[in-house]
Amino acid sequence: MDDAAYLTAAEAAERLGISLRTVRRRIADGSLASVRIGGAVRIPASALPQPEDRPVAAREAVAAYTTSESDEEYIARYNRDHWPYTYERMLARRREAFAELARLAKLTNPPTGPHDTVDGLLNQAREEFGARLLQFISEAPKKDQ
Repeated sequence: MDDAAYLTAAEAAERLGISLRTVRRRIADGSLASVRIGGAVRIPASALPQPEDRPVAAREAVAAYTTSESDEEYIARYNRDHWPYTYERMLARRREAFAELARLAKLTNPPTGPHDTVDGLLNQAREEFGARLLQFISEAPKKDQ
């Protein structure tokens, strides 16, 4: 037996540009010729269509994926789009938090110590959140009971 005349399912999948699962499915439904040699299934190389016989879409599907951007550009774009906690974003969120703390500090009594500052800020935040929560509850549509 000439080994070059028979291919494994994986080799046939690579030559056809389709998945191994599709090759096995085609063998099972009889649309791809195969031979059982011992416990192994082999596909005769002559049973595979030549590359120019395949449709254009199949030839294009096995073409390597290419992109015009470099690896560094791809990584930077991916991180910008998918990674929410970049250094710049964390700085912006920190600035927003400090601005909110400064706004709340202006609304409270002058602190006499560090504990008073924290208590005053927490009390103001609780009051504001409670007012917003009551407003949200009053505006929420009532469900039929």
